[in-house]
Amino acid sequence: MQLVDGTVIVSATDLIGYLACDHLATLELGRIEGLWERPPDRADDPTVKLMQEHGDRHEREYLERLRADRKSVREISKEELRTPDQLRAAQAETLAAMEDGVDVIYQATFFDGRWRGHADFLVRVETPSRLGSWSYEIADTKLSRRVKAAAIIQMCVYAEGLERLQGTQPEHVHVVTGDGTSHPHRLADYSAFFRTAKRRFETRVFGNGNTPPTYPEPVDHCAVCVWYPMCMDRRRMTTTCRSWPG
Repeated sequence: MQLVDGTVIVSATDLIGYLACDHLATLELGRIEGLWERPPDRADDPTVKLMQEHGDRHEREYLERLRADRKSVREISKEELRTPDQLRAAQAETLAAMEDGVDVIYQATFFDGRWRGHADFLVRVETPSRLGSWSYEIADTKLSRRVKAAAIIQMCVYAEGLERLQGTQPEHVHVVTGDGTSHPHRLADYSAFFRTAKRRFETRVFGNGNTPPTYPEPVDHCAVCVWYPMCMDRRRMTTTCRSWPG
């Protein structure tokens, strides 16, 4: 989540975090408004670094598999995508590759002024769209050997951006798991839940403060959240105040 020229820009990661813990959106909003600083992340954690390296390798290996299958590949640069103009330029580059009809677009960017997204891969399918006799579906690589709900929600966000560019909703999204298997999922099976979740999230983030306050209730996400120490302090303070006499 970031604040640029008074506009809050969000991503699939923000939505997934909100679904895991609604208080997380409150914390991130406070951060971009300058009310508090984000705690140090776990980037220096050797385990986190190792997982990131494995994830990057899995992604590159899938890319090389596509090239080995003689697929034409267009790579979109993700460097310096901090401002709306930079995001729009990367989206324009993505659209140009789609209009050219290349087989695979790597690191596609979507941006509608509020939501940003970066799909690992767009894969051409022979389904008509605004582009012509073809369109694209999304494929994302994940280290897990089973498909997780968060991966589907993430691609639902990307699918909205893709539909905006090509004029038709992709029929499937694909998760490429750690064993190299591609798992297709019908987007229509998840659309209703996604729309409801997105509407709730947007009400929280863009609701101009007209939403109930949140409290850091313990949830599973606490185990991996950088805000955990701050939430623990808040819970301790609440417990102490309740124990005071009177």
